[in-house]
Amino acid sequence: MNLVRLPVLGFAAVFVAATACTNTGDASDGPTDPTTPATAPTPAPEQIDDPEEAAIAAYTRYWDTVMAAFAAPDGDFSDFEAIASGQALEQAQAIEQRGLDEGVHGAGTLRHNITIKDSLLTDEVQQVVVTDCADSTDTQVLDAEGNPVAGEEYGYQEVQARMEFVDQRWMVTVMAVQDFGSCSPDP
Repeated sequence: MNLVRLPVLGFAAVFVAATACTNTGDASDGPTDPTTPATAPTPAPEQIDDPEEAAIAAYTRYWDTVMAAFAAPDGDFSDFEAIASGQALEQAQAIEQRGLDEGVHGAGTLRHNITIKDSLLTDEVQQVVVTDCADSTDTQVLDAEGNPVAGEEYGYQEVQARMEFVDQRWMVTVMAVQDFGSCSPDP
């Protein structure tokens, strides 16, 4: 397998894909309370035997953690170090920092259509690249009063993430979020 370094995207593209919690399921009438879980918790990736399934669970954990932090930004970035490193860690921190700097927060449900794009699984290396057609249409960026922030975009975006098993845990190390319309939902 030839893992290609995914491009580093601008902050705006990463932020828009992360404007909500990560639940999969049916569309709702609008944004939901991000603190109310809609589904049973996903097992910790390290508790999943299949490496590809574990990588998908780690990808989901990444967005769950990022969006919980963005729902109520407090400047404590310590949870991110358990889920990401490198460029993906910087992106997670930038999302919460935007909330602090601009006084905004996220609400709603980010829906996923995750597939495995590539994997390298040996005794020495465990890397998986996941592709997601993330749907942010049921999300919002809200100001301090709870009003939608003008100028935000929502829709379908392809996300690719490199997942790596490092120090006995699955982590996101590189994440690339493409432009709106870069993917479409399955029929």
